[in-house]
Amino acid sequence: MKKKGWLSLALAIVLTATLLSACSGNNNGGNSSPSASPSNSAGSSEIASPEAPMKLTFWDLDGTAVKSSPGVTALQQKLNIEVDYISTTREAMKEKLNLMLASNDIPDWWKEPSFPDYDKLLQQSVAAEIPQELVEQYMPKYVAWLKRYLGDDPFQYVRREGKIYALPVIWDIGIDGLQLAFREDWLKKVGIAKTPETLEEMEEALTKFRNDDPDGNGQKDTYGITSAGDNIESMMSTVFGAFDAYPNIFREKDGKIVRGDIEPGAKQALEVLNRWYKNELIDPEFVVNKGNNVEDKVLGGKIGAIEFYWWAFLPGSAFLGGEQWYDKLKAQNPDFAFATTGGVKGPDGNWGISQYNPAFASGVMFGKQLEQDQAKMIRYMQVFEATQFEPDSYEAMNFGIEGTHWKRSDKGTIEFLPPYDNEDERKKAGIVAYSMAGSFNDYDFQTSYTSDESLRQLAKDTRAQGSRVIDILAPFSKPIYNENQDKLKQFTLTTYIDFITGRKSLNEFDGFVAEWKKMGGDKVLEEAQQIYDQYLK
Repeated sequence: MKKKGWLSLALAIVLTATLLSACSGNNNGGNSSPSASPSNSAGSSEIASPEAPMKLTFWDLDGTAVKSSPGVTALQQKLNIEVDYISTTREAMKEKLNLMLASNDIPDWWKEPSFPDYDKLLQQSVAAEIPQELVEQYMPKYVAWLKRYLGDDPFQYVRREGKIYALPVIWDIGIDGLQLAFREDWLKKVGIAKTPETLEEMEEALTKFRNDDPDGNGQKDTYGITSAGDNIESMMSTVFGAFDAYPNIFREKDGKIVRGDIEPGAKQALEVLNRWYKNELIDPEFVVNKGNNVEDKVLGGKIGAIEFYWWAFLPGSAFLGGEQWYDKLKAQNPDFAFATTGGVKGPDGNWGISQYNPAFASGVMFGKQLEQDQAKMIRYMQVFEATQFEPDSYEAMNFGIEGTHWKRSDKGTIEFLPPYDNEDERKKAGIVAYSMAGSFNDYDFQTSYTSDESLRQLAKDTRAQGSRVIDILAPFSKPIYNENQDKLKQFTLTTYIDFITGRKSLNEFDGFVAEWKKMGGDKVLEEAQQIYDQYLK
């Protein structure tokens, strides 16, 4: 996944362990005859078959897989399968897969190659075509999840010449994760009764945050907003969104691929930021800030507005658990609160914040041999559907058996029963939260076990405010862009900072655009248009 500089730490915190995983499969423990096929009822995970269990092999990348665990035992009975594991490490997994492919020992499945690697694997003819109708029949909850974030055609990023070769993997909270938050207690302190909705209202709030002593310490030591100055995408994206210009991402307007870096709206946004900088509304150290500097300033009570992940602005028990920014600031000041928004409107009503394309990697791919053994392909699909989207299997895999190992607490969260409230005892019982696929993480579903029931609607409503502005070409291989992206990004970043701080006049913006194109940007846009026309138009 493409990291956004100083936000990478937050990504590491929330991303579950979903790196490369695979399944060896030339030892076919199943039977491809119709009599051994799973039930044909849509989405069914129950197997009514007298045949011997079908052998499926999964990779254990963290040393946590336990064959006799409550979840695996229940799964084997439910789906009439025999589960086996191959142990390795995440770091060695890709190399092992390549060695297996090179020796024509094609595994049954593997997961999450990058999109360039996905296309290379297709060129090697080692991957099976996956009939879309089978996915829709045997993984209906998975398909519904994809559609919530990728739209009515969730397979568009993995489709090649009309065929799909992967079950897409997405990071669903990436598409609407970043929001703008104001110190609500500061807004009240300076006499503002509502969360700013327009750029003008935001400027008024930032001005008072700087000049009206919102922390009440008698010193002019607070600023309206700060950012990390090392990533152009996340550098006060709210302001660029107000002018519908998002730097460093590819978007489509009227069938044409554009880059916000060089759009006229970017100049308008820079004019606003230049004014804010001159009026001391922006933390002057944003130019050198890294992620930890930004966090220190927010938690130190010196910043009134910030762009970050929405769950950091809520109590930790509302979504992911743990201690979030909200909890830390609340402990310092009982009156503290955040007011969140997906962005503020510009003069033409535009708003938004640049987000991640959720399709950060291609997905789960099946070995070529499973084209001739669809019964086995289907059984894998049923395992993935059951363990990632069906409550009974998900609970058994992650928490054990309800009433024996755990119960629902008064807050609606998982509460382990003695002696399983001790981690060592859970490990002895094989309760280690092992994921058969390690992918397909529906956070709304999964956090229903970790978030307080009374706060779930707050999390849902807060998340719903977010924009879904993404780089629509992020998943596709772009050789010309890859060759030029570093120099174009660095040129844009340094020039933008010069525009904001006044070291360069915005009268030079047209010259910046011309130079950007001359440095390879024109060829980048040509390539991007061709990719859009070929895959997404």
